[in-house]
Amino acid sequence: MRPRAAGIVLILCGALTACGDRIPAAPGPPEAIGFLHVLQQPLVITYEIDATGHLRSPVTQTISTQLSALAGEPQGRFVYAARGGWSSWQSAVDGSGPAVVSYAPDPRNGTPSQVSEIALGLQPAYSCPLCADAGKWVWLRGGPHRVHGVWRHAWSTGRKPHRTHTYVAVAVAGDGQLGPVSQTMIGHDEDPGEVVVDVRADVLYEAGNIYFPEPDDPQGGIQAYAIEADGSLKRVGWSDRCLDTTMCEFCYASPLVTARGFLFASRNDYHSPPTVCSYQGLKLKPLNALDLAASAAEAFVPPTEAKPALLAMNATIDGGGVKREELRVFAMSNEGDLRMVYGEELPDRITQLQFHPSGRFLYAVDAASRLRAYAVGGDGRLSLFMSGDHAGGSMAITLKDVGAADR
Repeated sequence: MRPRAAGIVLILCGALTACGDRIPAAPGPPEAIGFLHVLQQPLVITYEIDATGHLRSPVTQTISTQLSALAGEPQGRFVYAARGGWSSWQSAVDGSGPAVVSYAPDPRNGTPSQVSEIALGLQPAYSCPLCADAGKWVWLRGGPHRVHGVWRHAWSTGRKPHRTHTYVAVAVAGDGQLGPVSQTMIGHDEDPGEVVVDVRADVLYEAGNIYFPEPDDPQGGIQAYAIEADGSLKRVGWSDRCLDTTMCEFCYASPLVTARGFLFASRNDYHSPPTVCSYQGLKLKPLNALDLAASAAEAFVPPTEAKPALLAMNATIDGGGVKREELRVFAMSNEGDLRMVYGEELPDRITQLQFHPSGRFLYAVDAASRLRAYAVGGDGRLSLFMSGDHAGGSMAITLKDVGAADR
């Protein structure tokens, strides 16, 4: 777990200026304002973020070979990690089960230092020779007082494969200590198990059930749940509409991002063209629709409602049978309407987006593991100032001057 500022880091840093568009070390000595942590299994790479948003030469460490995702949280105090995964039933029996870990950044160089770890206590029930993964983390998000995750568990009966998705809520104390844990099954077999959490409002949005074990469970569409104080879920809304169109019986919407009580979700309906649908409030009132396909999005919400929220998302545009990938930024009004303020065609699909907590910078990772850094203008327009190959992965941002009193 000891950070290394030489060895492989020197190889990386030497390559940064010698390998085309890999990320160069930032010029000059502007003061550091935070850290960008990137998981490139088995390494965690920590870049210092200076006041211009540039990333300085990284420090690299091996924390655990079983980390599968990183997540930050709004205050920038901690980095959370999802640990564990079963490639087969036997590895699940022999190896360690899933766990959530919290880290605090070292104030000197930002490298994550473990604060707390808590195991979920999940164990496999059956072998699964037909499953690619017997167990894996598929989503992780940090909030002010809770870590949210989704764990997928696969098994088989006879020659029929099955899978479940479990929503995991782990309480976080002010000093980063984890526990207790709440677990709720949210999807079975064909259900996608796709969620987004409004971490400030404690609301979970889930792609609607395709398989429904209870007679009163709604089918398809999209659902909203209030996250109770103990981490359990209470359904408060459901919709199977996108603007003025009803989704097909087994079709659903994949939640993408939330901002100021509005939800944006990608409709999965084979009867209709790709659409990003928006909803208002916990009852999921259908609001608007964008004629594009999207699979990743992130929001920056200013503390004052006098300024519009910004939504960054990938967009897959199908023009004449030729698909192209774009990064788009929208300004959202207080009524939930979107106005596009920036668009850029990219060679690969964006898989992850991360705004700096100040809203001044945006970091994007694409499917080719390319990391891009943008300055965000007052009008929401982006200016690319750094780009690096073989530098992308699961991301989290911490702030440098968050003191112990804030933890």
